[in-house]
Amino acid sequence: MTGLQHPTVTSSGELFILNGGTGGELQPMPFFLNKNFRVLAANLDRAYVATEPPVWSSPEEGEQPPCSVYCFTGESMDPDYCQEFESIKAPIRQIAIGSNHVLVLTYDGTLYSRGTAVYGSTGHGGARDVPDFTPVPALQGKKVRFVSAGPNFSIAITFEGDVYSWGRAFQGETGLFSQVEAVPRFAPQVTPYRVAEVSCGHGHVLALTESQQCISWGENTCGQLGLGLKSKPTYKPQLLDSIPSQVAKVSAGWAHSVAVGVDGRTYSWGLNSHGQLGLGDTATRLSPHLLHDVVDVHQVEACHAARAFTIFRTAAHKALLCGQIPRSASSVMDFAPRRAGHRDPEGCVLAPVPLNLSSGEAFGSSFAQLSEVIAFDRGAVGFARSTVYQVTPNVAPITGGTKVRALVTGIPFETAPALQSQSLTMSTRLVQETIPVQVRLRSQSPNCDMIVKGKIVDKDVVEFVTPDALPSPLGAVVEQGATLPVQIRVSTDGGFTWTVDRYVAPVAKELDQTLRQHPGEQPARSGYGLAPGSKDMVKSLKDFKGDFEARRGANTMAEQGSTMLWFCKWPEGGPTHVEPGCAPVTGGAEILIFVPLPARMPTENLTVKFVCTPLHSIGDPELEGKAPMRRDAAEITNPDKEAVAKLPLAGGLEVPVIAFLDPAGRGICCVSPPMDSECVNYYTYSIHVSLDGLNYLSRSLPFQVFDLRVTGLQPNLGPLVQTSEVSIKTTGFVKSDILKVRLDFPKDLQWASRTLPARYDHTTGEVTFTMPELEAEVRQRILEAQAAAAELAEAAGDPEGTDGDAASGEAQQPPDPDGGLAGLEVFVELSLNGQNFTEDRIHFTYHGEIELDAVKLIAGPNGVMEEPKEEAPAKGKKGAKEEPAAAGIINLLPGSKIGSTAKRLPSSAVTASAPAAIRAELVSGEGEAAEVLKKLDLPATIEMVTLPPAAGEEAPLEVEMVTALAPSIKSEDVPEGPIFLRNFQVSLNGQHFTSCPEQPPMKLEPVQPMPNE
Repeated sequence: MTGLQHPTVTSSGELFILNGGTGGELQPMPFFLNKNFRVLAANLDRAYVATEPPVWSSPEEGEQPPCSVYCFTGESMDPDYCQEFESIKAPIRQIAIGSNHVLVLTYDGTLYSRGTAVYGSTGHGGARDVPDFTPVPALQGKKVRFVSAGPNFSIAITFEGDVYSWGRAFQGETGLFSQVEAVPRFAPQVTPYRVAEVSCGHGHVLALTESQQCISWGENTCGQLGLGLKSKPTYKPQLLDSIPSQVAKVSAGWAHSVAVGVDGRTYSWGLNSHGQLGLGDTATRLSPHLLHDVVDVHQVEACHAARAFTIFRTAAHKALLCGQIPRSASSVMDFAPRRAGHRDPEGCVLAPVPLNLSSGEAFGSSFAQLSEVIAFDRGAVGFARSTVYQVTPNVAPITGGTKVRALVTGIPFETAPALQSQSLTMSTRLVQETIPVQVRLRSQSPNCDMIVKGKIVDKDVVEFVTPDALPSPLGAVVEQGATLPVQIRVSTDGGFTWTVDRYVAPVAKELDQTLRQHPGEQPARSGYGLAPGSKDMVKSLKDFKGDFEARRGANTMAEQGSTMLWFCKWPEGGPTHVEPGCAPVTGGAEILIFVPLPARMPTENLTVKFVCTPLHSIGDPELEGKAPMRRDAAEITNPDKEAVAKLPLAGGLEVPVIAFLDPAGRGICCVSPPMDSECVNYYTYSIHVSLDGLNYLSRSLPFQVFDLRVTGLQPNLGPLVQTSEVSIKTTGFVKSDILKVRLDFPKDLQWASRTLPARYDHTTGEVTFTMPELEAEVRQRILEAQAAAAELAEAAGDPEGTDGDAASGEAQQPPDPDGGLAGLEVFVELSLNGQNFTEDRIHFTYHGEIELDAVKLIAGPNGVMEEPKEEAPAKGKKGAKEEPAAAGIINLLPGSKIGSTAKRLPSSAVTASAPAAIRAELVSGEGEAAEVLKKLDLPATIEMVTLPPAAGEEAPLEVEMVTALAPSIKSEDVPEGPIFLRNFQVSLNGQHFTSCPEQPPMKLEPVQPMPNE
């Protein structure tokens, strides 16, 4: 219950309060923002705060700044100014609070007291009240270094180590044999222990010795002395050897006690009516007990016990509370601490839980770190020294000139009021304009200290410009390619006090061990602890622990690095090139930008900006008319045509995205953002790189954004067992060095997609690729079909295979020569960067072996179906073998339709647009003397043709045929004599030809020249 054992170092900062009106959280006190804090003290029902002005100038040399003391009582959020402290001119070191008296210790060792002399508590002798602060007469000439007060007694320790006490001692709390002493008396029982600090409870006292041991004396009705039993009061100090470690802090509450070991562990004992011991229950303890809920979770540095609760401060600068939560009947406890999974008594927590440090805004938490926290019966007061919690940007060139903002807790800022007149505005200065802000850049290795001017520009924001550190000791190290961190400290009082360092600057080894890559680059894991074997499970758990520790270390290093400024050598010029050089308008492409970066440079602010520069013309008036600026101009009444013509097609656009470090050290990576597909053609694009998120490197790189669509394939079908050269028809194509094609097979085949290279033909401007053959797949499926047929035969009861077919009554069908893959549709998607593929679902169809009939004459040039006219074969010499009549020659006129009946063709939807062809040899002469003039590829179509009835049939035949028109050959282009077409072949895609059955050649009538030619 005693006040703060160590006086607070004079510092700027932020004050927080917890009482019945704060809803169970520590709320900030804006009233104290523009003040330096000197002393915090709390006990019983009050808390005192002693402050100094941040800026002080005195005409008299050596005069101390005035100290203002404020008091908190009860549930009030507004402090009361304590005018009585103005009589103390010396700097205040410590304040101790009793029920009816107050003690003040100054830095010169003088002890003052004031109040009602209840049992001589003021120390001035007798029952004489002391209305004003007056030095305690009995201690004049003795330099006091520590003071503490209980309800009606006080204890002081001098620099020589002597202990003096006075006041009421009905429970032996003064450590004196007598029960009442009206003036300070030497305590011979306590002094030999070499006491360093004392904490006074309601009727008992805890003391910390110089050898870091805990002693206690006074009342023991609840076991608060920690002796293992309840006993009568004692004025003789009792050494507590039941605490297993050396003690760093002690605190005495109303009837319970708390101690913190040097190892960060916490012990408590005594009354536990509201869970103030933090042991998870309400049972009283007669000896020190370890708080197991805190072990390995929080490293406790200080403790403070109140009447029915205890508050702790951890090494992480957080506050923990256990016991009764300060509250009022009307307070809303939305942010009150609670233990997850436990049903504690209403208004109490039986084990320490963190207190929320509010920012003062709705549902906001402060970035401040508690330096001290003290408790009184109705609440607690916390002090957070000003700290720099973020620097942005946190990386800067060693040559200086970068505008940097430091986010600092606990600095004053005033919003400009709505003033009525301009003259009043000019004459009124805001509080931040009167503060001489200085920023200190400090490095320990190498040793360097620089101070620059700063200014407060917003709430918690100090802005400054980095100095040229190249001539400093930092410059020589940075010039070698290293990155060096410097601590940022801020002063709001002209350099008298500085903010404390939030973290210690990390060493290079720690930085090298952090994860410096994008989460997507982490090795993929299928799961932790799911392996079947026990050894594998242990390995998985180790991997999980290793990953967790690595990521936690990386996050910690990133958090620490964000509070410092990192000097480095800026890359000369900028990035060199980018891969890939294009991305789809939908975004999502992973971009690698090659740029040399300094070693161990923080990467939190890496930024890539996509700059879209609008064009004024694209050479397409129709498309230009649809541009946004042109559409807007068209809606203007009587526009200035010259001004409209000078307008760009669209407005300028800049899109910044977050970047991350390339794991291979080649530069930085980012993901391309989505763009407006309607405006993609109206811009030229470039990439800009920033290492700090604000300033961009001088060199930019050209980039392309495309809206690619696949509209068709030529050809769109091909044979299963041969490769096909396919041309891709597209819109929105841009030239790229990376062309990839992805083949997606039907899901029922369960085949993985294939990625193939594609080629760009600069002469035709087309993209082509080679469609693979599936011969191996066909063969495999035939073997599988044969094996399945053998299993069926065996199941049918013909293990010897003698007469299985006859027994089953059905002939065994031979396996499909195409393996069931004829008509297979494969979706073809194109990518211009190897990552993002189209999703247009344009398919290529594989066909199997087609069956062809001999080529027939279907119709004459006029399109009329007619019987083919055959010439009788020439008579041979006598004795020669005669040719059969079927070998008659058919006469073809130019433009006649010929065709071959085809079977096993793909569906008509595929063949309708197929580039089919009929190939034939054009020969001159007959028989062995025939001379091949050239091969003709006749464009063909696949259609249903109605043929005359066959012999013995009455109904005409409707068959699917590959048809073409007989070519027109000029007579002057061929030798004299008859010309023929022979050796017909048919192709469905113009590349792969299948021979028709052997047949007599067809005589082609050449086109005779016109008379006027």
